[in-house]
Amino acid sequence: MVRHAQVWDGESTDLRAHDVLCEDGLVRSLEPAGSIRPGPQDTVLEADGAALLPGLVDAHVHLVWSGGSDPAAVVDEDGEQLTAIRAAANAGAHVRAGVTTVADLGSNWDVAISVARAAERGHLVGPRILAAGRTVAMTGGHDPFWVNPCDGVDAVVRGVRQQAFLGAGIIKTAATGGVYGRAEGEEVGAGELTYEELAALTHEAHRRGLKVTAHALGTEGIRDAVRAGVDIIQHGVFLTEEIVADMAERGTVLSPTLAVYRSIAEGGGPAYAAAKATEVVRAHADSVRMALAAGVPVIAGTDAGSPGMPHPSLAAELACLQDVGLGPVDVLRAATSASGDALSRPVGRIVPGTVADLLVVAGDPLADPVAAASPTAVVSRQRVLTPG
Repeated sequence: MVRHAQVWDGESTDLRAHDVLCEDGLVRSLEPAGSIRPGPQDTVLEADGAALLPGLVDAHVHLVWSGGSDPAAVVDEDGEQLTAIRAAANAGAHVRAGVTTVADLGSNWDVAISVARAAERGHLVGPRILAAGRTVAMTGGHDPFWVNPCDGVDAVVRGVRQQAFLGAGIIKTAATGGVYGRAEGEEVGAGELTYEELAALTHEAHRRGLKVTAHALGTEGIRDAVRAGVDIIQHGVFLTEEIVADMAERGTVLSPTLAVYRSIAEGGGPAYAAAKATEVVRAHADSVRMALAAGVPVIAGTDAGSPGMPHPSLAAELACLQDVGLGPVDVLRAATSASGDALSRPVGRIVPGTVADLLVVAGDPLADPVAAASPTAVVSRQRVLTPG
């Protein structure tokens, strides 16, 4: 239990004094502050009037990557076994910083699926990991190093089924090219999977109860992904008024990952990627503002592990979301309840029935949401961890 806390429940605009009772890994009740009397077997965390928040959610990470200037090359050099060990260590870094849930959206050898199982079974200390494993994308497309290559409608259906069979918790695809990944033969705005392929992929994933998220920077690819029923657009750099109106009507979520492109443009990655990122940064903030004005749900994802984005990097993304116009409470929602809803997981709130993932935060996070990424205490799966 957590006593004498100023609780932010993940949605409201204020803090309220409560004791929070947790049992069997879930929040059981919120009681008046100081009213719960612990028993001899209870673990008690005294908040002493500090803010208590839901555990944070990063809706876009790559646990296999190092966050260095060329993380794909590091994976090639290390091979599968060392990469798996690094992914486990990166998972631990997230949870000890208060990021208690992550969506891992691409990993060589489906490593993140195994790391997710290990964390769930208690073999390692890590967040709740919704892992895509390999991405279901076209041959020779974006991030070819971790693609389950699929060309044509029948092939993408088979690819979804393969990833589902392996234990993927979400399906990741690529609708366009990107900034980092290939020095030649990949353009930021170039379309990759066709609308027909994206529609078949999404339909099959939804049949199997899996959300779909798409890497999509260019206008045509974003439009096709939204029309095809993709649940979450990653990046969304070159949006239009027409597209954001369609997204708002459908409830399509945007995970903009603003900070990673700023990092690469400032020299955090290879020179070829920096040149493309400079073009992206100029358009990106305007597109996110357009999406916000249209009422598109926006969530916090960092692309952690990518060039210049260490594990974790959520503080940088929260600051970027503030920069483009999200108010402090909406920034917090983007990294808690809004992300939990987008991923269909019972995380990101402190209400009865949600998971017992909690953060104690100094100061007033409703005024300074970036402070949430520096907790003084972390509760993950009802276990108190040492931050760091």
